[in-house]
Amino acid sequence: MGDVIFAPVSDKSPPEVIKSLIKAEDYLGDVKKGDYAGIKLHVGELGNKSHIKPEIVKVIVAELKRRGAKPFLFDCNSLYRGKRWNAVDHHENAYKNGFTYEVVGAPFMVGDGIRGMDETDVEIKDLRYESAHLGKIIEDIDYLFVLTHFKFHELFGYGGAIKNIGMGMASRRGKLFLHSDIKPDILASKCTACGACAVTCPINAITVGEVANIDKDTCIGCGMCVVACKYGAIEFEWSNTRECVIKTLHYAKAVIGKIKRCVYLNVLTDITPHCDCYGYTKDFVVEDIGFLYSNDIVSIDAASADLVDKAEPLEGSRFKRKELAKTDKVKAIFDIDMNMDEFFETAQKIGLGSRSYNLVEKKF
Repeated sequence: MGDVIFAPVSDKSPPEVIKSLIKAEDYLGDVKKGDYAGIKLHVGELGNKSHIKPEIVKVIVAELKRRGAKPFLFDCNSLYRGKRWNAVDHHENAYKNGFTYEVVGAPFMVGDGIRGMDETDVEIKDLRYESAHLGKIIEDIDYLFVLTHFKFHELFGYGGAIKNIGMGMASRRGKLFLHSDIKPDILASKCTACGACAVTCPINAITVGEVANIDKDTCIGCGMCVVACKYGAIEFEWSNTRECVIKTLHYAKAVIGKIKRCVYLNVLTDITPHCDCYGYTKDFVVEDIGFLYSNDIVSIDAASADLVDKAEPLEGSRFKRKELAKTDKVKAIFDIDMNMDEFFETAQKIGLGSRSYNLVEKKF
């Protein structure tokens, strides 16, 4: 059972609370002088307003420096053609969202090269998968600080620390492998033939006639058509995404097995019904909850999911199944047969961490 420290939101600013939380809990006790300490985060697609704020990162950088480490921020390129698709645009995106050295006190780096092709293979000790294709930067990380904006996600139900490193640290080849089982479907009854999905598709797998049509043989499963559609006319089938989720769990385990010294901080504020890959921010789902800190990746995500699930829905939140909004928010938002307990139980079964957790609330 993993300990998860929970600091609720308070009158203090998030950076103040997080600074107190990190200093109060000695999870950074194994940071060594001279460690190259990578802070894995998502800088948010340009136009997104719910991503992790640079002021929070500044606090973490300062604490790692105080312990003698050499911190840096990093992410790997996205599979879809947004502002984080290549390292040049990714850097520009990060800087425009405030992640500059002057603000956070550390450089931002892209972990898989300009085109997402710089990678290394890390063994997966499972008969089904030979190795994980990860950004080459993993070879030089001594200590990993996983900083995650916890929110909902179309493929995973919740986008937490597991998704942050399992999907987020994969190279382009790795992301293609993770998405290879996913083929979205067009709901003809909702499609307006607006063409937004076809414009967004990175490999021209979509044509538009009376309704849109996806060439399943060409589709890479990146999901950007789902993001682009304003009418809910493109959906993933949970039965198709399950294999992607399981593979991502194995990728996350490969990351942890390679680096070994890791800590996790989940930020449960500005919780949206979508990931930070969107170039805009939809309505928030629940009130801000707080900040969770742990050295067990499964425990922290399970605790985060439970806290969000128990939170009162915000008035006006757009749940597809309002009758489930207070009991199962993932199913309420996406109206899909997704079992989060199965997700965490599978994570525990493969040795990623503990589904059970001990939540310790501390007010700062």
